[in-house]
Amino acid sequence: MLKPLSHFRIVDLSCVLAGPFSTQLLADLGAEVQKLEPPGGDPTRGWGPPFEDGDAGESAYFRCANRGKRSQAIDLHTEEGKADLFDLLKEADVLVENFRADSADRLGLGWKRLHAKFPKLILASIRGFASDVTASRRAGYDFIIQAESGWMAITGEPEGRPMKVGVALVDVLAGLYCANGIQAALLHRERTGEAIHIEVPLMEAALAGLSNVAAGALMTGTAPQRWGNAHAQIVPYQSFRCTDGDVAIAVGSDRQFEVLAMWLGLDLETRPEWRKNRGRVKDREELIALIEARTQTNTVGEVLAFCEPNAIPASQVRSVDEVLFRHGGELHNLLQPLFEPETNVVVPTLASPLLLNGERACAPLPPPRWTS
Repeated sequence: MLKPLSHFRIVDLSCVLAGPFSTQLLADLGAEVQKLEPPGGDPTRGWGPPFEDGDAGESAYFRCANRGKRSQAIDLHTEEGKADLFDLLKEADVLVENFRADSADRLGLGWKRLHAKFPKLILASIRGFASDVTASRRAGYDFIIQAESGWMAITGEPEGRPMKVGVALVDVLAGLYCANGIQAALLHRERTGEAIHIEVPLMEAALAGLSNVAAGALMTGTAPQRWGNAHAQIVPYQSFRCTDGDVAIAVGSDRQFEVLAMWLGLDLETRPEWRKNRGRVKDREELIALIEARTQTNTVGEVLAFCEPNAIPASQVRSVDEVLFRHGGELHNLLQPLFEPETNVVVPTLASPLLLNGERACAPLPPPRWTS
């Protein structure tokens, strides 16, 4: 398998999700990752259930972000622990940490001190808030950032309470940005010989993830609202009830809507404004009611039987277990079992969605067990 980062060594002091997720991505690309955990282990080892064996064994949460790594315990509050870390950093290319900035400085892991001691070492720091804002000393978990950044305000039903996204997506985004920044820093160092400090604030990863919603707010100066499963700027682009479940329909072009209109029996000669998306957005409630009146008399399969051959993006609204266990090979090939020879256990994981020369990127090592 192609391993483009196989000549790089990463030391990972981060815990929970954003940092470990970023180093797992690097491990999938071939990097050697040494995970250093505090004496009690990464907190996510205890986040469950589910655990592998009832209340014992590995947690699913830890497994989701630590494939491809070797692990050891280290106590950075002791001189011995710091000495062990600095021995590892002599041969390392990158250090990843997610301490608060003041805590990193107290541990001797601030950029200035590390750079003076290890001038070729790249430092990647994941923070709750950026070091140049007044909130810089605040701790930040994904949920807190979803609340603080406006994500919750735009998630959920229009008349319901603000809701978080169903996964820790801020952490995942920050991990992706961190992995991308690390690879850019490695390229920069190879070209110039200069190591740099990367900082990824969760808050700013969340704001960047607001994407078109933030762009709209910047353009209009008004607060975006919650739309449930609908889309603020595109109609129809939401889920609809059928006789046996829900179907998602995403009409992204005016041509697609013309085809859908034929199925609905709509005469666009009498409603020419609906030929353009802006007209459909303006008359959202009327049009959605017409569409759902039709879908409610059909099964999900009947709706898909029309949409799919006519190139209208549509899908059954599926459960996680259904898509993981019943649609491998059809909708995805992401399941990757990893064999653990010490315990003779096969660990199910999700590989990276990256394909390199047609081969799925996935580190061969299962997540490390806690042995300290």
